[in-house]
Amino acid sequence: MKIENAKIVRGEITVPPDKSITHRMIFFASLSAGKCEIENPLLADDTMKTIDLVKSTGVNVSVEGNRLNVEMKNVREPASPIFCGNSGTTTRIGLGFLSRLPIFSVLYGDESLSKRPMDRVTEPLSKLGAIFDGRNYASNLPISVRGGKIGHADYISKVSSAQVKTAFIVAALNGDGISTYREPFESRDHTENFLKSLNAIEKTGNTIKIKPSKIPPFKSTVVGDFSSAAFFVTLGVCHPNARVKIKGVGLNKTRTGFLSVLKKMGAQIDVSNVTQDFEPYGDLTVESSVLEGIEISPEEIPLLIDEIPLIGLAGAFAKGKTIVRGAAELRTKESDRINAVVSMLSSMGVNIEEYPDGFKIEGGQKLRSCTIDPSGDHRIAMMAAIAGVCANGVEIKNPEIVSISYPSFFEDLKRVIS
Repeated sequence: MKIENAKIVRGEITVPPDKSITHRMIFFASLSAGKCEIENPLLADDTMKTIDLVKSTGVNVSVEGNRLNVEMKNVREPASPIFCGNSGTTTRIGLGFLSRLPIFSVLYGDESLSKRPMDRVTEPLSKLGAIFDGRNYASNLPISVRGGKIGHADYISKVSSAQVKTAFIVAALNGDGISTYREPFESRDHTENFLKSLNAIEKTGNTIKIKPSKIPPFKSTVVGDFSSAAFFVTLGVCHPNARVKIKGVGLNKTRTGFLSVLKKMGAQIDVSNVTQDFEPYGDLTVESSVLEGIEISPEEIPLLIDEIPLIGLAGAFAKGKTIVRGAAELRTKESDRINAVVSMLSSMGVNIEEYPDGFKIEGGQKLRSCTIDPSGDHRIAMMAAIAGVCANGVEIKNPEIVSISYPSFFEDLKRVIS
């Protein structure tokens, strides 16, 4: 797909429902004792893999308009191995979900997912009593899990990962006693927000105590995905003639570190119509900005992990140096995102230096046109499109991979450029 430079960026869009929250609501609804309703779910490639996983264990899932109806009927053993595609969230939280069921199951994924580390999940779940086997001592897919006998454990995680944290919590809710989970820095807290109303967890700083609890039937509405909105936020602040409004965006404090960073860089971003619900949400209006380079600390990384590539792009348009450190986790995403960002921006003429855990950019250079291969990574493909609109255009290979998280991305992009 060829993306051309745009002279003007103007318009108003509504981004897709939040992918992280949709995954979690499907899993929690599948653990409930009755019928649950999820309004405004994201039905994209990744979340459909989660639906496939829970259905294989006896959960009834139906779509009625813009609503998912979810109800566990009779637990059954999957008839065949479960394909998780490219979805790390399906796999990691799914391992926690399967650990608590008295069944044997096997998960496998595509080539990219099969390279991603799973021992960060299987290790804490093993402490709770789940039994795993697989490649490299259950470090990589395919992985088998024999669940059903969950005890309790105190676990200190080496990584700040909302997926790992949620997998542990999901399993520990079915344990025989109180469990404790600690992480180095706070990661996304969608799971904790949902469980607070059940008095199932107690959170102090980065430590969570989990009490065995049943999840009652519930109704929930999924807010707009901040990580999807971030691409249009970047477009608005980097393009020289832009003003974009993005409606109904989730504003969870553990997801919006990207806004804080951009504001420190000088971005013109207005937040309005904020509504406090299970998850806060509101509207974002962004416009062309004069950006200054900034240094990102390791403590900030968990709150903007998906947006680090976009910080790289913003840094290319900023004056001075932009430095990102402490983001080694990006090397284990759908692609090696550190290397992908460095390769893309280098090919566009940006002076960028790669570190083991990040990169350094000398901003203020004019970006040139090139061909980008996103290597199967949906976020890199969307980042390339935004770069092309702001610079001199790009050609993107395999653009259809954006359907993993944002099926209507290119339609929304066309809506605001001219």
